[in-house]
Amino acid sequence: MTKKIKMKYFTILIFNFAMATITQGQTLTEKIAQNACEYLDSIDNFQVLQDSIQPSITAAMAKVMMEGTPEERKLIGTVEGIRGTLKESFEILPSYCYNVRRLVIEDKKSRFYKRSDNQQANVHFDKGNDFMENGDYKNAIKEFKSAVKSDNNFVYAIDHLAISYRHLENYKTAIKYYKQSLDIFPEGDVALLNIAVSYSFLEDDENSIKNYSQLKFLYPDNPEGYFGLAKMYFIKGDYENALDNIFIAHRIYVNTNSNYVKDSKQLMSLMFSKLKELNKMDLIDKKAKEHNITIN
Repeated sequence: MTKKIKMKYFTILIFNFAMATITQGQTLTEKIAQNACEYLDSIDNFQVLQDSIQPSITAAMAKVMMEGTPEERKLIGTVEGIRGTLKESFEILPSYCYNVRRLVIEDKKSRFYKRSDNQQANVHFDKGNDFMENGDYKNAIKEFKSAVKSDNNFVYAIDHLAISYRHLENYKTAIKYYKQSLDIFPEGDVALLNIAVSYSFLEDDENSIKNYSQLKFLYPDNPEGYFGLAKMYFIKGDYENALDNIFIAHRIYVNTNSNYVKDSKQLMSLMFSKLKELNKMDLIDKKAKEHNITIN
């Protein structure tokens, strides 16, 4: 199997492991993946990443073998053991390396977040956008459907079709098209954010939290994942997780001079009022201290 084929396999599998939990008692493959990150964290080019994956994992395996226990060395003492360990380390690598996730997502965005190669699809897409900007969502839907019919992998058009249905408060149909978009581009932040919002409107808290969590994992610099989780955990009465997420969202909004600072302040105010009512002000103090937040 060549490096090119392995990288293709890697980009397909990368986010099947997105929410993997990193436990304290690490397995052999987890140790290899974590060590491989040390070789890959400084890379800032997708092509260089492609060329570096295999040698980085191989070097990490050699290091782990030297430092490992006799049981671990025995696991990779055969050709079959080496192959199996390399394959598994390769598959879980994105769960341990943010830089790997970042570069793969950037590459996929360049391929999926763009206009169609089919010009007729673009004509319908542009007309749909004109209708959508004027609030005519029914005609926008017709044009976006025509765009998708011309190019069934046109992620922009599928996302805008879903957004139009959401504006019409047809959340179930919106979710249907967000799922279609995510089938093509599973890491699409537009679809992940909006499907989480749509599930929240349907009061499907678990699916909303699942998609907000995925958004947070894939885009740790995007405050929307944290803000959405803060709202959902607050609704569910999980105040500790709600505070963790709202404090992170608020800090990002402040640091980026976002207009949404007022929204995070409003949500914090609601949380504080509720926790005061429940006589849990000590939880606010604890979490504020953990996040280096000053409460006025």
